[in-house]
Amino acid sequence: MKLAYLTEVAAIMAAHSQIFIEQQQEVTTEAVGDYYILSRNRFNRWMRDLDDLERGASIHDPLHLVGLIAGRSATRGIAEQILINEMVTRVWTVLLLARDANNGIDRIRPVARNIHMGHLAVRHKALGVVLSDDRLTPIDLLAIDKLRKSAERWTDLLSCSIMGQYDLWDFAFDKERAREFLRDRTDQAGLSHRSRGWVLILAGLRHSFPEEEGLAASVHNDDRRLVRLMLNCFPQDAPEMTFWMGSKVREAKQC
Repeated sequence: MKLAYLTEVAAIMAAHSQIFIEQQQEVTTEAVGDYYILSRNRFNRWMRDLDDLERGASIHDPLHLVGLIAGRSATRGIAEQILINEMVTRVWTVLLLARDANNGIDRIRPVARNIHMGHLAVRHKALGVVLSDDRLTPIDLLAIDKLRKSAERWTDLLSCSIMGQYDLWDFAFDKERAREFLRDRTDQAGLSHRSRGWVLILAGLRHSFPEEEGLAASVHNDDRRLVRLMLNCFPQDAPEMTFWMGSKVREAKQC
């Protein structure tokens, strides 16, 4: 599974949000616990690597080199991992909080918010290292900034209807932009996998995050496990969701 495919995972979850939010089956305590543990393990790995890069050291642990392309800056590679994974994490966070709100409970929110705040800390650290790493070229800096802006805009677009329905605007990168995205939808409805707009959105997403350069890198096992956990929390009898999954996303869900 490649890094670019994670953006498609975020889109698929957003488009099938109501299936997840309104399903009767609970998200298991085991799934919530695994989400916390896997996320914290990943944060710790990223933070150790970013600390090393900040000191000018190299990454030597073979397990930490997964997803990094030989000959390219490790700082750029890790920044790309963090920015793309944040799309998935933020959409998932919004879905978890919307599910709690829909059911009138406060069961998953503490864990979801904790992981969200952890990702914000990792993101802040990564962007700081990007700005201080003199090994990065101007081309690297422009590419990272372009990816950051694209990831932020797409995340707000994918999540705006859920944030509007459950008043979760605090999880937008830009609240006013997210509200504008929602206002621009003529039907004011949520993103639907049955709509013509969804086909255009999916095509636009694939164009914005092509499977090339850094986004062609393989994802780390932590990312794969988290994707599998998230997708398996959706109803298993949702064939329309499987229909929209690319073959690599289906493999990530099953392996």
